[in-house]
Amino acid sequence: MFPIQTGNLPKGVPAPNETLGYGIIRWAQTYIVQPDGENAGEPWKFTPEQLRFVLWFYAINPDGTWKYSAGTLRRAKGWGKTPLLAALAIVEFIGPCRFSHWDETGMPVGKRVPLPVVQLGATALDQTQQTLDMIRGMLSESHAEKEYGLEISKSMVQFKSGRPGSISPKATSGRTNEGNRPTFVRAPAGYFCWGLDDD
Repeated sequence: MFPIQTGNLPKGVPAPNETLGYGIIRWAQTYIVQPDGENAGEPWKFTPEQLRFVLWFYAINPDGTWKYSAGTLRRAKGWGKTPLLAALAIVEFIGPCRFSHWDETGMPVGKRVPLPVVQLGATALDQTQQTLDMIRGMLSESHAEKEYGLEISKSMVQFKSGRPGSISPKATSGRTNEGNRPTFVRAPAGYFCWGLDDD
């Protein structure tokens, strides 16, 4: 059973050996681009509060297991929830977001999810379009698009090689939720979590 952190984030930030977040942040700023605005096409940058969230979201225990099993982010409109979610969806699809091992200095090393099934949930599929558009903008003409061999369409991101895995919308109706077990999910109320398996 995982502990649950309620309320605000813990004070400060986790130490470098207590989270995969530092490696994830470096990866995102290398492989994702700003999707729009005056800095469009430049390397992606998290805001200070987004950085803290990522560091705690990916916090790990001394044995490499997750410190928390899920996270909820609730902020006012315009805070940047959609861009953060889009960036995390990309990280969960192709980034080093699972614990692999400890390096020779005692720092955690991340690895990719072997079969990434990233789902953007909403009551109606058209509610996911803003997030999908943001993901497409962050990946189009980025280092990730070529290096990871991505096929980016209006409704899905997948591998050109046919390798299993995708970022796709999903209606949250129970009758339609069948198929692969997701490794990362964003549900309608701003709630998102990752699969509990480390493989």
